[in-house]
Amino acid sequence: MATKNTCSICLNNFTKPKLLPSCHHTFCEQCIDGYIKVRARRNKFNCPVCRQQTDVPSGGASQFVTNFYLEDDDDDKQYCTKHKKQEIEVYCRDCRKPCCSVCVMVGHKDHTLADLDQVDQEMREIFMKLKTESEKKIKQLQNHSNFLKTKISDMKRSCKTACDKVQKQIDNICKKARQIGRTIKDDINKIGEDENSKLTKLIEDVDKLASNMRKWCEYSDRTLQQRSIITAVDKHRIAELQATTDYNISTNLRQPVVRHPYYSMVEVDVDCLKRLLGEVQTPTTFTSRFSLNQIVTVGVKYDSVVVIIQGLPWCVCVSHIASRLYIYLLLKKVDKTIETVTFSSTVKLLNINDESKSLVVQSTDTCIPGGYTCQPGDVYNRVYIDWDVIQDVKYGFIRDNKIITVQATVNISDIKLR
Repeated sequence: MATKNTCSICLNNFTKPKLLPSCHHTFCEQCIDGYIKVRARRNKFNCPVCRQQTDVPSGGASQFVTNFYLEDDDDDKQYCTKHKKQEIEVYCRDCRKPCCSVCVMVGHKDHTLADLDQVDQEMREIFMKLKTESEKKIKQLQNHSNFLKTKISDMKRSCKTACDKVQKQIDNICKKARQIGRTIKDDINKIGEDENSKLTKLIEDVDKLASNMRKWCEYSDRTLQQRSIITAVDKHRIAELQATTDYNISTNLRQPVVRHPYYSMVEVDVDCLKRLLGEVQTPTTFTSRFSLNQIVTVGVKYDSVVVIIQGLPWCVCVSHIASRLYIYLLLKKVDKTIETVTFSSTVKLLNINDESKSLVVQSTDTCIPGGYTCQPGDVYNRVYIDWDVIQDVKYGFIRDNKIITVQATVNISDIKLR
């Protein structure tokens, strides 16, 4: 028969006693290791004593916590801090400290005393619970930290995408400005070429006339050197000489009208450039949470808290219809002066274990306030999931509290008034 100091499997004194985290029963390391190899299914096994299910550690039974109190070690005795030679025998619950027999008689008379084994087991249970809860919270905090890191990555990616689009728009504007600039410069150069051609023709005419005049000068010099000019010059030549001498060159000396191209600089219209570049848009993202325990009536719509975006009331709605849970965005009724609202939106059912497995739907819609995020006849902008799937913790959409988290992003591009 097993006692508190013997293993329930081998019925001998403990050898390397290991404590199960689920129920705190203790067994020899070798005994529980052999038991696991025979009885474990899908990396889980039931305690030999109470049948409570326990996960098998990755390193086997050796990874379970050692129950040091039950280890057979003669040197593992605990002595009183006040009475050095007295071994600790009981625990005072009133003072919350271990005591030897002398301490009990001197300072703990009439106090509530407890067996060391019992208190040790109680404390182990407290610390095991602390360890289990701490590990669970560490995992939750780590998941949240990873989630926030993905948001930082998303933000960096959004900033880069937006900056790239701005640069593309700048390049487009600069490209068109250069094209227009080239056209203006071509017009300027065309004027210059036309005027140059006109002036070049005038220069050629003047040079040709001057060349002819030089020939007549030379002819005159040679003739004047003759002894008798009368016999040297033909009578017909004299008439030509007289005509050349009387030729009026004032027409050739007239200053032409020249068109000089001039470009009038204008001040750059900054407001116009801003309109060409557009504006930075910052979509609004809000988070809503729903308890599956509250979504009890099939076909009934449950709304989240209303969020005001650009003066308009938005909310997330969920509804259990047939075997599915539907999640969608809703713009509630507003002032009758608003006819339609055009916007882009994203609805995301978060997977708390792996965000890449979240369910997401995106759309751009024009809707009438008070209706769904769609036009009549269109499919609702909604996420849907099987009811059995979303209720199962292993799929990562809920924890034990059965709370689902939905993120909605709204970016309004136009509000049309009546």
